[in-house]
Amino acid sequence: MADSNKLSKLQKKSIKIEVDEDTFYLRYDLNALVALEEAYGDIEQAFDFDEKPEGAIGKLRKVLHTGLQANHKGISEEEVGALFTMENLADFQEAVGKAMNTAMPEEVADEAKKRKTPKDHLPKKTPAK
Repeated sequence: MADSNKLSKLQKKSIKIEVDEDTFYLRYDLNALVALEEAYGDIEQAFDFDEKPEGAIGKLRKVLHTGLQANHKGISEEEVGALFTMENLADFQEAVGKAMNTAMPEEVADEAKKRKTPKDHLPKKTPAK
């Protein structure tokens, strides 16, 4: 059972995210992983932004919401969505990556680094004239 070995290696570290003057802590504990598995069928699908880029932002909000539950019980998906904007989206995306790398064993984290992210599907910014 390779999956149970991976789950036994989960760590209980949180990644700090600062938004304006508020501080949030993101962590993917067993409860978060179960919630994502139930929502997407398996953990890999939760973090796979390759297949359906049109749903990438909504998926990111769900992934963020789930990761915040360990330290911020009761925060709603809408509240999480209000925290990030197109300007700070990359910061949230980076925090999710760090939290997953902290939570998961090295081999799972390495696989996650190879996947596309919501940022890969956003229109490229053009410099203001």
